[in-house]
Amino acid sequence: MKKLKKWFRKDYQGEEIVTDLVHIDNSWDVTKEWIGNSVINNQISNKACVIGNGISRKRFPLNTVLGHFGGLLAREKLQTYGCNALYREHAPDFLVVSGDDYGIVTEVANSGYCDNHVVYAAAPHIQYHPGKFYLIPQDPGWNSGSIATYLAAFDGHTTVYMLGFDGQDTEHYNYNMYAGTQHYQTERNAQAGPAFLDLTMKENFDTYDVVDFVRVMPSQYSAMPEEWKYCTNLRQISFRQFTLEADL
Repeated sequence: MKKLKKWFRKDYQGEEIVTDLVHIDNSWDVTKEWIGNSVINNQISNKACVIGNGISRKRFPLNTVLGHFGGLLAREKLQTYGCNALYREHAPDFLVVSGDDYGIVTEVANSGYCDNHVVYAAAPHIQYHPGKFYLIPQDPGWNSGSIATYLAAFDGHTTVYMLGFDGQDTEHYNYNMYAGTQHYQTERNAQAGPAFLDLTMKENFDTYDVVDFVRVMPSQYSAMPEEWKYCTNLRQISFRQFTLEADL
């Protein structure tokens, strides 16, 4: 698993990506391209909500988050980061698309959604769909939920709420809201269990130790992955507590 560097948007100028590899005479000829930072995020509240696609969020009215005004001059407004098929129903401030195949990524690229929204993807997807996506800084190659959480911290938010991060504790059962729809399996592949999600999220918590990560679940006492329980900058609250705390 790739380790994160503790980068922040305010210091990020861009980075080189590999655009081509050719094996010649027992060595690799590498072609690189510099991609500058093209996203200016002038958020002022330092608060964000990352919207995962776990089935628990079916029970939460997302419009209260996506339509959040944040009081006077939007000082408490939550910026929103979403994942993959969320775009079918809602438009977060930022969308992250990722996947082992090109299914959901190509769907988003062809939908017209990218024309008016900021959508992040990995370098290969940017090359395959030119003009559609923005580069994920230091792309770790993770799932969209972990990347969206990382981007919220990268953008300088000091409080990051995580809604719909259910995890995966039942073999073959897919906890994703969009299971069975186009580009989503009905059952979870046994090899794609909870371990990778748990580890990548913990990498976020450990790297961005100055951030208050808040997992929002139906109950404050909902089960939590074992790897997360000892992260001192992670806490868990209920839907009701979230509504009160974020003034939704």
